Amino acid sequence: MKSCAGTEDLFRGGVKVEIRGMNIERFFNIAAQREIFIRDVETKEDGTVTFWTTPKEFKNMKAVAKKAGVRLKIIGRSGLPFFLYRNRKRKLLVAGACSFFLLLYMMSFFIWDISFEGNHRFTDEMLLHYMETIPVVYGMKKSDISCDELEEKIRNHFTEITWVSAEMKGTRLVVRVKENEALLAPVILEDAPCDLVAEKSGTIVRTVVRSGFCQVKEGDIVEAGDLLVDGTIPILDDAGTLVNSHEVHSDAEIYAETVHTIRKEVPLTETVKSRTGTVRKGIFFKAFEHVFYVMPPSMTDSKWEFVTEQAQLKIFEDYYLPFYFGMITSYEYVSYEKNYTEEEVVAISNSYLQEYMENLMEKGVQILGSDGKIEQGESRWTIEGTLTVIEDIAVETQSEVMEEELPES
Repeated sequence: MKSCAGTEDLFRGGVKVEIRGMNIERFFNIAAQREIFIRDVETKEDGTVTFWTTPKEFKNMKAVAKKAGVRLKIIGRSGLPFFLYRNRKRKLLVAGACSFFLLLYMMSFFIWDISFEGNHRFTDEMLLHYMETIPVVYGMKKSDISCDELEEKIRNHFTEITWVSAEMKGTRLVVRVKENEALLAPVILEDAPCDLVAEKSGTIVRTVVRSGFCQVKEGDIVEAGDLLVDGTIPILDDAGTLVNSHEVHSDAEIYAETVHTIRKEVPLTETVKSRTGTVRKGIFFKAFEHVFYVMPPSMTDSKWEFVTEQAQLKIFEDYYLPFYFGMITSYEYVSYEKNYTEEEVVAISNSYLQEYMENLMEKGVQILGSDGKIEQGESRWTIEGTLTVIEDIAVETQSEVMEEELPES
């Protein structure tokens, strides 16, 4: 007797049978010998036994029931064949089901979700805005999108992105990127001759020269643009006469004590939104580009702040559909102008200064001290401050060719 049941029973259908008689055990033994499909055998309190089988097997077991001297009675039916038979006159229902599956099949040829992975410097909105110019957008046919061309265009347009992989999964387009960890700077070949000049004014405190002819020493005061390390090394004879020169790629760290000046303006007042406690809730549904929402009407001329929670409908993990649904929550608020207090301006100043200092420390700048002041004007607060730091001020520039003529040999 077969007692296993698979998903195919849903399509073949199943019947629940009640068996009565004195030789129930003999019936099951004969059914097992003939390998008749029976499952979910259950014995009730009154002695009757029920089990499930298929319509085809039920016909085969009639002879077994007659031989065993028991009676069989169908007390339940389930499965697709019986469902279709019960609804054989409901043509609209069948047509609707067929149309639904046909619509799902047709929508599988389009892209309904675009997602990005690995992007940090470039937001999803920035990448989506560029892809619209290609164009690669929601609702495009998958056959019109070339992943190879898309990868090449993204790499060419965003030079900070070093690797791109585009893949279509179901109705999704997944774009994976890898960004260059270091910010791109003007590339100077390592063997190209160059000098180092001062990026800003300051007092030299330490020099670390690996290549080139250093022109400054500790304690020197330099201005922006002054030569720090010369990439042209002179070659002199015993008498100190210039006989030749050798150009190198200057490589050094020239640390100087410099001053950073910061300035920030804050208006005297700020606009404050205060919620009144009145809340309205509604729902919305979006199909393709059409939006339908249900929201209680506002009984007053108030201002409202809307918060939307949206979810996209999907059947499987990668089979997204162009249908969205969600909740809308609106909060009533009143707005008014509020004067900044001196304590609030001080807090703003400290926060701005702290953020500025953290950005410098991430670049390896050593901060020696800070000073600031806050002044109130007619229409705004002015925050000014100075930071004394030690930083590397050397930047590369093209090496200048020496104009002094060499003596003839």
